[in-house]
Amino acid sequence: MDEIRDLSCRLEKLEAQNRRLRKVFILLLIAAGALVMMGQLRNPLRGLEGVAQAPPPIDYGKLRAQAFILTDDRGHERASLVTDGSGSVFLVMFDKDGKPRADLQVSNYGPSINFYDPNAKTRLVIGSTTLVGSHVAKDGIVEKNPPSSIVMFDSSGGLLWRTP
Repeated sequence: MDEIRDLSCRLEKLEAQNRRLRKVFILLLIAAGALVMMGQLRNPLRGLEGVAQAPPPIDYGKLRAQAFILTDDRGHERASLVTDGSGSVFLVMFDKDGKPRADLQVSNYGPSINFYDPNAKTRLVIGSTTLVGSHVAKDGIVEKNPPSSIVMFDSSGGLLWRTP
C-alpha cells in the first residue's frame, strides 16, 4: 500500500510540474508572438507625404509673449520687457521702491540707454533722445539732434552737458 501511495504522490507532483511548464511555455509563446507582431508594424505615416499631418511638436527652446515681467520674491515688479503700439521696445529696470532706474529702448527715434534718479527723472541718455531740442552752435548754425549722443541732465531736468 505504501508503494501505491508513494507512486500517487509522485504522480501528483509530476502533473503539477507539467501544468507549470505548460503555463510558462504558453507565456513564452505569447511574448514571442507579440515581438513578431511589433516588428511587422509599418510606419502609419509612410506614403502620406502629400496628406496634411499633425503639427510638429512644440519647440520649448523658444518662448513667445507680448510682455515679460520679472518680479522679486515678494511679487514686486523689478524689470519688464514690453512693446508699445508704435513698434518701440523697452527693457525697464526698477529699484526696490518700484521706480524706474534704467532702461534700454529701441524707439522710432533710434536706440538709447537711459538712467534715472530716485525721483524717476532722466539724468543720462546715451543714444537717441528727443529730450533736448535743436540748439544753436557757437558759429550760429542750428544743429538738430544727432542720431547718437550722450546727454546729462540736472535734478530739475535742465541740460548739464551733451556731446555732440
